[in-house]
Amino acid sequence: MLSRQNVASLVAVKVPPRPRLWHPPHLSRRGSRALVGRQGIHGADGSVRGHELLYRAPGYETLPIDLWPTRLQDRATEHVIAATFWCDPDITAPHPAFVNFTRSYLLDRDVAAHCDASRMVIEVVESAYADDTLAARLAELKGDGFRIAIDDFAGTDSQHALLPLADFVKVDFRDLVREGPALVEAARLRGATLIAERVEDAETLAACTDLGFDLYQGWWFGRATLHDRGEALVGV
Repeated sequence: MLSRQNVASLVAVKVPPRPRLWHPPHLSRRGSRALVGRQGIHGADGSVRGHELLYRAPGYETLPIDLWPTRLQDRATEHVIAATFWCDPDITAPHPAFVNFTRSYLLDRDVAAHCDASRMVIEVVESAYADDTLAARLAELKGDGFRIAIDDFAGTDSQHALLPLADFVKVDFRDLVREGPALVEAARLRGATLIAERVEDAETLAACTDLGFDLYQGWWFGRATLHDRGEALVGV
């Protein structure tokens, strides 16, 4: 039997709240289902090497989440975590799941309590300002077993500061067109696995392969699929 002291000590332990499903009010009129998008990350031969998990709401194929206020982006991330890791069946194993995280989510929330570190790749969004505080937090999460990806690498000073911690660097092909091959050289400086994004045709795939990318993501390999965690898989 637990003593009064043991009960008190258990009560004093703070248990992180379970992640929540969420939709902004203006998107909730169609219902708040447990939706999540999933797009494959592939080798050049088409083999699946991972999945990016994406926020979805009923009736919306895409949403400009990167333009939302940080508070709403954080809620979208929480929704993705809840719909991916807290619902059955598993839609990512045996491949790693890539999920976007803002600076505020990484600093203010207990990521390790909600996600399986062995399966999660933390994508640090391009708006996350890299200072010693963020770098220390990412190093801590790597120590917990998480892998780190720099999303939409455009060669900013902030992104360069995170390269020593990065296991993956993702480069949007549109940025590559604007910046040229030097962007790829900058991305590979610390030996991270390079992922080309927005690979939408054979010509783009060939160009990215010639530049030495390791993995590829985009419509050439397949559009995102919509998963209703309580219902059937639906193509988007």
